[in-house]
Amino acid sequence: MKFLRLIVFLAISFNALLAWSETSLPKNLNKDDRIRALQILGFGSASKILDNPYPLGGYTGVEMGLSSEFIPVEDLASLGSKTNDRGEYNYYTLTFGKGLFHNVDTHVYFTPFGQREDIQSFGGQVRWGFYEARFFPLTLTAMIYGGGANFANLINVSTVGGDIIATVAMDNVAIYFGAGQIRAIGKFIGGAGGITDSQETVEEDVTEGHSVFGISVDVSKMFIALQIDRYTDSIYSGKIGFRF
Repeated sequence: MKFLRLIVFLAISFNALLAWSETSLPKNLNKDDRIRALQILGFGSASKILDNPYPLGGYTGVEMGLSSEFIPVEDLASLGSKTNDRGEYNYYTLTFGKGLFHNVDTHVYFTPFGQREDIQSFGGQVRWGFYEARFFPLTLTAMIYGGGANFANLINVSTVGGDIIATVAMDNVAIYFGAGQIRAIGKFIGGAGGITDSQETVEEDVTEGHSVFGISVDVSKMFIALQIDRYTDSIYSGKIGFRF
């Protein structure tokens, strides 16, 4: 019952941030359009840190939270046959984390039902805290992650990547930044109702460098995190969560 009450609380807290207009996907995408769409939606829907990167394995208990993620769609709207969408592709995900060992943890996430945006995503990450400075509040964490996303049953994306993250913790505030590599593979559906210019279902594959900057603030057992991920585009996200 405690977990259920927390989920309800988080859903209500984030309800005001959600975008209630559904984003349309452009059609007649050629190869260059598909690569650009994969950079926007594939990288944008990849797994996020969105908390203190110091692994939960260094603590006891578990973590759960609700994140809201914003993918800019202005460039997406200019592809193929174009759309009138502007602003952000906004959706939210539920996340759960658990420490495995002293300096290793794992997190999983998925999109709950009932959102206006037609997206389903899921995935996870494993983090290993491999360095902690003795005389300065600095830790280094290695993270590997993978996931998948489906956009309106027209674009299916899978992502894998890895980052090295540096975290500076001061009292109840943790500032983190890092860099790594990410790969996205996307299947674009063809046919009469599809979005490819050839009307054939095709796959595209793109790999790119990735950088991240974020801040996490603890308030008792609750934390609030804000993050910017930089790929070809900048992706913004926020999260409210609890650690037990």
